[in-house]
Amino acid sequence: MALTNNEKVLRGFDQLLGGMRPWVDMRMSAQAPAGKDWVESVAAEDAAKFGTSKTYSRDDVRFLLRLVTERWKVFEKDLSRPQSALASELRETANAAHHGEKFSSNDTYRALDTIERLLTVIGATDEADAVAKVRMEHQREVFEKQTRNRVARESQAVKVTGMQAGTAIKPWREVVKPHADVIRGQFSAAEFAADLFAVANGLTAAPEYLNPTEFFARTYLTSGLSDLLTRALKRISGDAGASPVINLQTQFGGGKTHSMLALYHLFAEGLTTSSLPPAVQDIVHDCMPASEGNPLSSLRVKRVTLVGTKLSPSQPIIKDDGTQVRTVWGELAWQLGGRAAFDRVAEADRTGTDPGDALDAVVRDIVAGGESVLILIDEWVAYARQLVGRDDLPGGTFATQHTFAQHLTEMAKSVAGVMVVVSIPASDSLDNGGGGSALEVGGPNGHVALEALQQVIGRNADDWRPANNIESFEIVRRRLFEEPDAAALADIAAVAKQYVKYYQENTGFFPRETTTGAYEQRVRAAYPIHPELFDRLYEDWSTLPKFQRTRGVLRLMSVVINALWDAGDQAPLITPGTVPVDDTQVFSEITKYLDDNWKPVVDKDVDGEGSTPKQIDRERPSFGQRALTTRIARSVFIATVPTLRSAHKGVDIQHLRLGTAVPGDVINHIGDARALLGQRATYFYEDGDRSWYDLAASVSRVAADRAAGYSEADVHAAIVARVKTAEREPKSSFGAVHAAPLDTGDVPDSEVLKLVVLHPKYAWGKDASAATSFAERLLLESGTGQRQRRNMLVMVAADREAYPELEGVTREYLAWRSIADEAEELELSPQQRKQSVTRARQLDAAVDDRVRTAFTAALVPTELPGQKPTISFTRVAKDGGSLAERATAALKAKGWVTPVLGATLVRMALEGALANAWNKGHVRFGDLWSWYTQYPYLKRLPNRQVLEQAVLGAAEVLLWQQDAFALADAYDQATDEYLNLWIHGDKPEPGFVTDDTLLVQPSRAVAQRSRVIDIPPDAPGAAQDGGNSGSVATPPASASPTTSLAGPDAQPPAPAATKVARRFWGVKTLNPNRPAADFANIQQEILAHLEAADGIELEVRIEITAAASAGFSEQQVRTVRENAAQLKFEDSGFEDE
Repeated sequence: MALTNNEKVLRGFDQLLGGMRPWVDMRMSAQAPAGKDWVESVAAEDAAKFGTSKTYSRDDVRFLLRLVTERWKVFEKDLSRPQSALASELRETANAAHHGEKFSSNDTYRALDTIERLLTVIGATDEADAVAKVRMEHQREVFEKQTRNRVARESQAVKVTGMQAGTAIKPWREVVKPHADVIRGQFSAAEFAADLFAVANGLTAAPEYLNPTEFFARTYLTSGLSDLLTRALKRISGDAGASPVINLQTQFGGGKTHSMLALYHLFAEGLTTSSLPPAVQDIVHDCMPASEGNPLSSLRVKRVTLVGTKLSPSQPIIKDDGTQVRTVWGELAWQLGGRAAFDRVAEADRTGTDPGDALDAVVRDIVAGGESVLILIDEWVAYARQLVGRDDLPGGTFATQHTFAQHLTEMAKSVAGVMVVVSIPASDSLDNGGGGSALEVGGPNGHVALEALQQVIGRNADDWRPANNIESFEIVRRRLFEEPDAAALADIAAVAKQYVKYYQENTGFFPRETTTGAYEQRVRAAYPIHPELFDRLYEDWSTLPKFQRTRGVLRLMSVVINALWDAGDQAPLITPGTVPVDDTQVFSEITKYLDDNWKPVVDKDVDGEGSTPKQIDRERPSFGQRALTTRIARSVFIATVPTLRSAHKGVDIQHLRLGTAVPGDVINHIGDARALLGQRATYFYEDGDRSWYDLAASVSRVAADRAAGYSEADVHAAIVARVKTAEREPKSSFGAVHAAPLDTGDVPDSEVLKLVVLHPKYAWGKDASAATSFAERLLLESGTGQRQRRNMLVMVAADREAYPELEGVTREYLAWRSIADEAEELELSPQQRKQSVTRARQLDAAVDDRVRTAFTAALVPTELPGQKPTISFTRVAKDGGSLAERATAALKAKGWVTPVLGATLVRMALEGALANAWNKGHVRFGDLWSWYTQYPYLKRLPNRQVLEQAVLGAAEVLLWQQDAFALADAYDQATDEYLNLWIHGDKPEPGFVTDDTLLVQPSRAVAQRSRVIDIPPDAPGAAQDGGNSGSVATPPASASPTTSLAGPDAQPPAPAATKVARRFWGVKTLNPNRPAADFANIQQEILAHLEAADGIELEVRIEITAAASAGFSEQQVRTVRENAAQLKFEDSGFEDE
């Protein structure tokens, strides 16, 4: 019985569990406390965080996925951010699958594909292959279902009618037949991919790859492959002058692995020369003329196959006898001579060091015994790049891998009968732009590995030529179509002659080479695919990053042929103009290689029922009878896809005609239809004789080019101009705003609380960043001197993650504004002028919005008593007033700015951080204010007035002896008395304070007042009974005229020990439209800091209140109740009031 989609997905997760379990276990074990199981550690941590008691298991794939996504630091060296996103996606999918949710066919494919990708990333190749089989079977079932349900649709074919019998050009479908798998649509990348590992280990059932005779029977012998076989036969048969090392360095999909398979099969044990195709037999006899009958029987060859994607430097291979093989050289020795050979390099394998002479001895002993050695290494870069930057893997280090490569090639060079063949992706400079090989190389580590291997192998290796374009055509044709019989060959010759005759009759309208006999031969060789379509694919499409030179052509053409076959296509050849772009499978295959969304462009201006070309064809019968405009649009699109970002976009008129025209077309109609399409299509462009499609209006392309051309300084200047507007906006708690200072001296060291908006080049990131470095300098320095007022600084920087978007939209704005300003010079049309003005205005607003979004990283000096100041971070909201207002709100929420201060808080500071100064009996106000401006362990006040009001507020503190202080104008050291002493209750109350105003300890003030009015200091109410009408006490008569008015020592106080906070609570109402975003901020800014405390006991509760004036529907009530129960809400319910 066929599996359901849910069962397929669950099988995929079973394989994911098998691959992830050892991978996660190894990394988590390395992080766990010594002697403790990491699963138990995670459970204990979660119990402490959430107050729950859960049991976790290594056998729960959802638990493993959660670890990968939530404990990023553990896995960051192994997974990039995009790769980690695979695990994030699979968390939700796993929950859905294990809860029995139904999966659509598309969702099933995505789930299996994502599982396969993640398994491949972590090196679980066996499990990835198993999932791939499930996915391909799923694809086959889906396609068969679609085929059964497909209704007859309008043929998109080009029909050549009106010719008499015997003279008409036969449709290609009547001449040749695709292979059965292409007709059924049962094609996949794997079927078109040679797999050296699978063949060498008997893991494929395909006879064309597994059986040497079948393989060579289906292999087209290119000149490059003939040369490779010749070199190998000479070297293996003992020719010391033949190439000992060959580097199969080609473009992406250039046939490297297929060529290795040819070498592998050529030296298969028991292969007879007579079983090979004549062309291969000729090569064997030419290389070994002295041998008669079966020359291959005289060769005894040890074959070694090492495939980098099937070897993992982090996971040893366990052989049948239990031997663990860790390194490439260990596997090489094992394949050469099993356990006995491996034992000779076992120590080097165990330590991950180069085997040196031990491996040489193994090889030389084999050769001395009359055997030759063929070593095939495929995908070496894929293996080596995993070693870059690592010194903890069983497979050794990258440096050792480099040494081994040099050692291996030198050994092959020195020992006759030994040959090493290595496949390395072509470097970017050899790759027509580098896209394919850059993808195959695999990121920065891959480039390091590629460069090193190229250098060491290139010293001793001979290079190898891939198939040329003509040979590539034959390779593709043989794979997609059955071989034509004699009658078919006659029809093919007639079609080729008819096409070239048509080109000759219209000389000047087509490229010159199409009128020659050589081009007629090309048409015959490529039949039923027009050479122009092959040229576009091999010359242009092969430059796309993801398009493989041979496999990509096979994939694309297989879906094109399948669609045309099902549609009953009657065209004589398959041309760019007959590619059914609107077919779902074809368009899906094309878009795999595109980064942009072309669907709207295709639907509107290329193909499909409502498209502009179809409308033109319906309106013009002379065009529509032959679908002429539609063919033109398809030809231009096929030419546009790979050339959009090149200097020569699209296709010239001669090659457009070549990719479109069918004998019988009126040649001038092609130009007319092109012109009409250019007039009516939104995305169709013409420039002279070239045509192309684009994703936007042509003026948009000008803007894009200009945007890319601006320097970083230009962008910074534009952003700084925006940032400087903050200097003129409402400043809230700040006395001044300084925008984009380039030097610490640009920010004055004043008593005003300053908001410093950092220059955009100083962006902030969670790790070390330019913003933090500049903030630390600004905190300590003011020009060439030291900064004193360190508590009067707050900085806001651009977030490093948000800045690229700000930079991009700024570039766009500058470009569109310049276009609008230069409308006359650019000769813009009225529509284009309007568009440029509108776009510039939109982007102007967008830049303002992105500035608000980017400049959200507040950097604030903080300090704990007894420690050095540090720069702390908090997030500034993007909405809610000016930058200063939003920064104030963020700082207030953290307690990092205090716009209103009470006398009680001043008293707390005096008894806390300032206790050393306060214990002297009084503190001078000027000194107190100076300390508030200097030391971040004190409250950060917007200005002096806040502290003045706090001091004057002592008059309102009822329990003033506990929570406030007395005031005085001066202190007489000689008499130990305060002049003009004021205590709570005295009238009039103080109206202002000066630098010399003294804050006096209540005990000392009460003692002095008691002496004056003869009330015992400890008498009830003594502090309140201040004498007549609250008059300030007069100094004793004995006061000397030379009384000292000096205040306390004004040196910066050493902070006293502070009380330790032991409990936190907080309440916040979340935005109901985006509660997840608010909660994420709470998690980052609050919970993360609380969790870091030792011995933390953390409880987080969620309370939801919802009221609907019209009431909730029965469905809503039922759904919410069920979900609340499923989520184990402690309490929930609905009410009718």
